[in-house]
Formats: sequence, C-alpha cells, structure tokens
Amino acid sequence: MSKKILAILLAAAMLFAFAACGDDTTGETTTTTTAAEDVTDEAPVEESTDAPAVDTSDVSAEEPSAEDPSTADPSEAESTTEATNAMPEGKEAIVEYFNTAINGVKTGAKSVNHQYSKITISGETKFPGFIDAAMKLLGGADNFINDQLAKQSKGEQTYTGATIKEKFPVETESYASKLTAADVNTAKVVEKDGKYVVTLVLVSDAKSSTVKHGQGHAPKAFNVVLPGVVNDNVPGPVAGMLGGEAEMNYPACKVIATIDPATGNVVNAEYFVNWTINFGDNIVLPFTTHDLYTINW
Repeated sequence: MSKKILAILLAAAMLFAFAACGDDTTGETTTTTTAAEDVTDEAPVEESTDAPAVDTSDVSAEEPSAEDPSTADPSEAESTTEATNAMPEGKEAIVEYFNTAINGVKTGAKSVNHQYSKITISGETKFPGFIDAAMKLLGGADNFINDQLAKQSKGEQTYTGATIKEKFPVETESYASKLTAADVNTAKVVEKDGKYVVTLVLVSDAKSSTVKHGQGHAPKAFNVVLPGVVNDNVPGPVAGMLGGEAEMNYPACKVIATIDPATGNVVNAEYFVNWTINFGDNIVLPFTTHDLYTINW
C-alpha cells in the first residue's frame, strides 16, 4: 500500500481549505503467537521378569527399547501431537503463538490474497473554524475526505515472492509481528470449525512525530501511516499553515488471525488499523483501515 497517498490527500485537503483549489489524491495504510510448548513424554523402560537362566547382557540386548519407534505405544505419540497443537492459554502464550504463525507467512506462504483494503473516517474530525468555513465550499471537510478515501480503497490483489514481504504487514519488513504481551491489551483464542481464531487488541499508542516500524505498539505488527511519511510529503507552506509537524497515534488496533492448529499456518488475517493525524490540538483526523488477507500454502 502507498502510504504517501495519505500525505498527498492531507496536503490537497488543506490547500483546498486555504485556496479553494488543489490536488485530490489520498493515502492509506493498514493493519497478529507462537508455537505451543513442546511436550515429549518418554516411555518408561520395562524391567525384565524372566528368570536369570541366560546371560543378563543377552536379555538386556533383546529388551525392546522405549526409544525404538517400532515398539512405541501409539497412544503416547498421539498425546504428544495433541499437546503440541494444544490451544494456547494466557496472554503471553497467545501472543507467542500468533507471532510464530503470522511470521511464517513471510517465510513460507506461496501467495497472499489481499481481499480488500477499505479506509474510512472513524471519528470526529477537528479543524479550526475558518478551515471548516472554507471546506463548506466543497460540501464539508468530512464529505471531501471520505470521497478521496473511497477512491483509494483497493479491491482484490495477489502477492507472491518478494511482494509478500513488501505488502503484507509489516510492509517492507522481514517480520510480520514483533509483539510482546506488553503491547497487547486483550488476547483471546477460540476454536471454530477446527481452527483457532486468535484476536488481539493492542494497547493504544500515544501521539508521536518520530515512531517507526518495530516501535511503540501498532508499528510492531501493522501497516501504519508513519508520521515521518506525512511530514515528508506535506508541502512546507501547508505545514506552516497547519502549525508544524504531524503527530500520529494508533488507538486500540485489532487483528484477527485464523490458524490451522495441525500445521500452525495462518488461513486468513483481518486487520483493523486505527490511526489519527494530529497537527497540534486544532486539527485531528481519525481514520480506520480495514484489510482482509487469505493465505495460500
């Protein structure tokens, strides 16, 4: 996804507000655990009950070994497999399980089908009164911005090879999640149709003008619009009118990942990225990007 589009939209909206004309492009970005504990039950070695009529060394040599797969109790192997695929319990285990599964997308998936990317205003926008008055010439600020966002919402796309790394969260990075339990507000897993559905709601990120991928909370696992991208693409005169640098915050982003417990592979992943552009306290632009991915193995 092109995050620069968002910055261009912002610049265009402000230019319309101040000059009643300008460009109309927009921008967006988007927005997941690790393996269950390995359990190995070692079969006990049975003691011989035969009378010592033969050399004990010969008897021990003929004793079936508990490590010999031909003599292992199949019920024990099934128990180990069930334990390995067991549903994780507790926030830390769920986050670890999610990390392992979602990071596997970048290293092992044959293709990723990006079903859609939809961007909407997710709260009340805030502008100084004189900007609101100017934007009424365009039908109102929210209507103008929503029109631009609708144009930038994307339909189905398929990623393969290096494009998966480039487009799938976290975009351009080799990882899909660096989340820890401290980054997550709530973690839940339920079984549905033989799959594990993991839902993570993140701790909200405070406003920042410097946060990058892998920092804070949401930038560790989501495609987010970074403040540096906005500031690099807003023209200097417009930035001056807006009152300085943009700050971004990411309130309670959410990811829902469906994982096949038999393979540990992610079947699909749904991201809800909440992101707000702030120019001081006078301009607030809250958005949500909703993305749905299907993973092919």
